[in-house]
Amino acid sequence: MMLRPTIDKKAKILTLKETESLLNDNMISFEDIHQNYCVGIVDVVNSTGTVSKLSHEKACIYYSVFLNTIGYIAQNHGAKVVKNIGDGILFYFPKDSTENLDKALRCATKMVEASAMMNSIFQKRKMPKISYRISLDYGPLMIANYMTSSCKDIFGPTVNLCSKLNHFASPNGIVIGNDMYEIVKKSKDYKFNEIEEYRSSLKHDYPIYSVGICERV
Repeated sequence: MMLRPTIDKKAKILTLKETESLLNDNMISFEDIHQNYCVGIVDVVNSTGTVSKLSHEKACIYYSVFLNTIGYIAQNHGAKVVKNIGDGILFYFPKDSTENLDKALRCATKMVEASAMMNSIFQKRKMPKISYRISLDYGPLMIANYMTSSCKDIFGPTVNLCSKLNHFASPNGIVIGNDMYEIVKKSKDYKFNEIEEYRSSLKHDYPIYSVGICERV
């Protein structure tokens, strides 16, 4: 016997006129800016499994230490933190310049270094260590404003791609996409190793690079 899906006859369907009215209300509007930005995502490794073993109080401490530390480092390097995404943070650098890409790399390395401090706090409280992956890339964004909030949001393929690249980073490691690599590859402060090629309808055979700090002689 074939089961038929139930239909809620009372559910309201927006008319064309109502839909046009919502568009005119501009609850969400996009800035008319056409330029590239550096985007970053920091995502905790296996946070679900870790937090599931913690008490409510310790779980709050775990996330509070991580989110506040990473958010502070991002803002201290000129980035704007857009939002927390699950157990991670999305941020971007609001100016389009090569200098901002250097800032982004310094920011990411400081975030990696901060894991030692965070784990020192967790050790004192007899909590598990934290590790996270950092991904950066460079490209166009759509920046949204909300009538009900002063906070902005970002959308577009650069954000989506940066999220996909994050999984290729090692724990407490940094990866960047090829679009960013092509601009920063001559840096004398960092070394880059191609580790993978990401394939999708968005970017065909898109190289991904791990980032390390060059040792001073």
